[in-house]
Amino acid sequence: MKLKMNKKEILFSKILAVLLLVFFFSTYTKAQDKYPLWKFKINAGYNLGGTSPLSFPVEIRKIEKFSPSWIAPHFALEATRWLNEKWGVATQIAWDHKGFTVRDRVKNLHTEIEMKDETFAGNFTGKNTTEIRNVYISLPVLATYRISGKWTAQSGLYIAYLYNPHFNGHASGGYIREGSPIGLKVPVDYASFDFSKEQNKFDYGILLAGERVLYSHFALRGQLSWGLNSLFPSDFTGITFKMYNIYGSVGLSYRLNN
Repeated sequence: MKLKMNKKEILFSKILAVLLLVFFFSTYTKAQDKYPLWKFKINAGYNLGGTSPLSFPVEIRKIEKFSPSWIAPHFALEATRWLNEKWGVATQIAWDHKGFTVRDRVKNLHTEIEMKDETFAGNFTGKNTTEIRNVYISLPVLATYRISGKWTAQSGLYIAYLYNPHFNGHASGGYIREGSPIGLKVPVDYASFDFSKEQNKFDYGILLAGERVLYSHFALRGQLSWGLNSLFPSDFTGITFKMYNIYGSVGLSYRLNN
């Protein structure tokens, strides 16, 4: 399978590649203090958030239910190259399950649905239920700052590959007007949709994190990842507004070396 990246994804990948080069070349700098040059750790947590438009679309009239995915783990292996007592550069290989279920009432929402083995494209009014269960493999590069002996802060960029896509749901209790808001009105008792394969294969964005040492090698860790690439390509017509991955995670990190 051939993977294609758009111009924004290619540019973001180049920026991340430059940061990685800085990370690896920094290994040739001399140690300035007694601290180890390299530290390795494992991060584990639970993802909580949503894939959402930045502004609330007028087509969505009411959110009736929102529930995060019960199984939404975050795992990462992280390597930090300390440049001095305060500053370091870190990179990770991370595995993230990002998802939730939402049920809402919509009016004139342009979409594509399947009903009785037939596809309808147009403006739907009624109840909509959407389930997202996406698995990403991501590569962040982070500037790391040691605030004190207990606290550490990180900020940087990430790029992620959508390893296992899942975006589907159903529409019910309404009607769809084919083609336009004044098109032929077709009653919808129950219809389904599956846009899993239509999603962008790559996501990229900003990552912020903080840690507080609890005991020995363990630390409490929280992080926020804010996607800058829309979930769907600009030419996709099943959903007309842009959606972004905005997720936080809370968990623990375990330091593998002193």
